[in-house]
Amino acid sequence: MIVVKIGDGMGNQLFNYACGYAAARRGGEKLMLDTSECDNSTLRDFELDKFHLRYDGRESFPNRTVWQKIYKRLRRNLKYRVVKERDIHAVDARVFAPHRGVRSRYLHGYWQFLEYFEDYLGEITAMMTPAYPQSEQVRKLIDEWKTKPTCAVHVRGGDIVGPGRAFFEKAIARMQQLKPGLTYLIFTNDMPKAKEALTAISGGEDFIYAADRGDFSDIDEFFLMAACQNQIISNSSFSTWAAYLNGNPDKTVIVPEYPGCRQMSLKDWQIM
Repeated sequence: MIVVKIGDGMGNQLFNYACGYAAARRGGEKLMLDTSECDNSTLRDFELDKFHLRYDGRESFPNRTVWQKIYKRLRRNLKYRVVKERDIHAVDARVFAPHRGVRSRYLHGYWQFLEYFEDYLGEITAMMTPAYPQSEQVRKLIDEWKTKPTCAVHVRGGDIVGPGRAFFEKAIARMQQLKPGLTYLIFTNDMPKAKEALTAISGGEDFIYAADRGDFSDIDEFFLMAACQNQIISNSSFSTWAAYLNGNPDKTVIVPEYPGCRQMSLKDWQIM
């Protein structure tokens, strides 16, 4: 059996899951999710239940008091063979090692490297259909944005600094050169930053802020972003997974240059 720790935001949880799913598929093993970190967090929730992702079980333990943390760690270290990520920018060969011994492997890390799961990415994205009730408005916009020339633009704010105006100027200019006449759908959790980065860049193209089309949840915005025919993403696991999910065979995805961007990018993505 493969056990994988699930934690942080939705994009990170998807990388956790993808690494575990691929490791289990390669070895013909069952997959267990340890969701203790999400279940004990006051900031993050378990988000993978928003999709039809397959796994064989889920375990969770209290993790708030000192004694609960000690118990959880001792139990984990005694029951499993823990594979703790050594370097987030290097592939850990232990993830690919065949199962040996009695104890199951426990994958503890971010695992944000395409190589861990690229062979199974199609299977994973095929399971990423909505497992929650989408509103009629969201469904209509998804259908609309899939069928018209669109580009999602993700402007990141908050705890981690995202790219600024210089990147979006270059990225939009490149996209306009490659695919003129697109409608640009802007997704952001920091409207002032988005306005600062994008004001007067469009050059006559159609810019629409997703927030102006409705009051959407994060998971709604994820599916709306993925529905666009092309993407300009940020240094974000959230928008990276939206671009993975984009099923347009002629899509263009533009990514900012940042540590780790190349290890997560598909071969045909453009890094600027």
